[in-house]
Amino acid sequence: MELNQECVLLQNELRKFTQQVILEKVDELDKTCSFPSDNIKQLAEMGILGAMVPEDMGGAALDLMGLVVSLEEISKVCTSTAIIIATHNILFINPILKFGSDEMKKKYLPPAATGEIIGGSANFTTNEITTEQQDENVLLNGKNPFVLNAEANGPFTMFLPTSEHKKEVSVFIVENPSPDVKISKNQNIIGLKAAGISEVIFKNYSVLSSTVIRKGHEGSAVLRETQDMARICFAAIALGIAQGATETAIKYAKERIQFNETIITFGMIREMIADMTTKIEAARLLTYNAAMKYDADKNYCRAAAIAKYFTGQAAVEITTSAIQILGGYGYMKDYPVERYFRDAQVINVLGDLPTEEKENIVRETIG
Repeated sequence: MELNQECVLLQNELRKFTQQVILEKVDELDKTCSFPSDNIKQLAEMGILGAMVPEDMGGAALDLMGLVVSLEEISKVCTSTAIIIATHNILFINPILKFGSDEMKKKYLPPAATGEIIGGSANFTTNEITTEQQDENVLLNGKNPFVLNAEANGPFTMFLPTSEHKKEVSVFIVENPSPDVKISKNQNIIGLKAAGISEVIFKNYSVLSSTVIRKGHEGSAVLRETQDMARICFAAIALGIAQGATETAIKYAKERIQFNETIITFGMIREMIADMTTKIEAARLLTYNAAMKYDADKNYCRAAAIAKYFTGQAAVEITTSAIQILGGYGYMKDYPVERYFRDAQVINVLGDLPTEEKENIVRETIG
C-alpha cells in the first residue's frame, strides 16, 4: 500500500519538523501539563491545523489520508499535539463543514484554518449535564470533565442526547469564552497531559438555535459519522505512538551493553522487536485501508472500528514491550517510553472502549 506523492512530501516535511522543533519541547510540555501553543501556531502556518478546511476558506483541503499521515508523524514525537490537531479537524471542523449552515461555515472555518480559534469537543460519554427548554433555546447545567482542546478557550462541539431513550442527539457549538461556561484545567489524567483536556462547567448556559448543527435523527447521523472518522484518526495516533516507542527501544538496545555485548543481540530482545514491528505493519495497513475507503467514498465504518480496536490494543502492548526492553530505565522520565505508555492507555479508551469497538465490528460484520 503506497502513499501518493503529496502524502510522501507531507510525511517528510512533518518528520523534519517534529524532530527539529517539537522533540526538544515534548518532555517539558508533558511535565508541566502545558498546552503546546508554539507547536500549534507553526503547524497552522504549515496548513496542518486547517487540514480539512476547503481552500476557498483558507484551508489546505487535505483528504483524510493526508490527515492520517500527518497525525502518525506528529504522534511519533508528541501525542498531545496530534490529539489537538485531530480534535480540531475531525470533532470540530468536520461536523460544521459537512452538516453546518452556510453562516456557521463562514463564521468558524476561516479562523479555524489559520489558528485564530482552536476548536474543541466534549467527550460524548462523560456528560453530567441536565437540559431545560426555555422558549426556543435550551439551558445547560452541569459539567463535562473531559473536553478536548478546552484549554485553548475556543468554541467546541457538543453532542447531547435529546430523546427519552437517548437514541437521538443534538449537535451544537458551545460559544466560548462565555460567562456561563467555566473551564478548569484537568491534570487528573495519566496521559495526554499537554493536550488541553479540561473540565467544563455550565451554569444556565443557553444553547441558541443558531448554534445547533443538527438534531434528532440527523444529529444522531452526525455523531455516527464523527465517531467513525475519529476512530481512524485515533488509530493513526496510536500507530505513531507504537512506532515512536519501538524506535526508542531499538536505539536503546543497540547502545545498552550487558555481558560485554549489546542487548540487541539477545534472542529475547530480538523476538520482542519482531513482534512489535509486525504489529506496527499490520496496524498501518488497517489504518491506511480505513482512510482510503473513506476517501474513495466507500463504506468505511467496519474498517474504522477494526483499525481503532487493533491499533489501540497494539499500542498498549508495544509500549509495554518497549518498557521491558529498557528495563528499569523504561520507568524513568529520562526516556520517552513511559510517556508513550501513558498516552497509549488514554488513546485506547478515547471514544469507545475496546469491548465496545468489538461490538461495533460484530455489528458491521453480521448486519
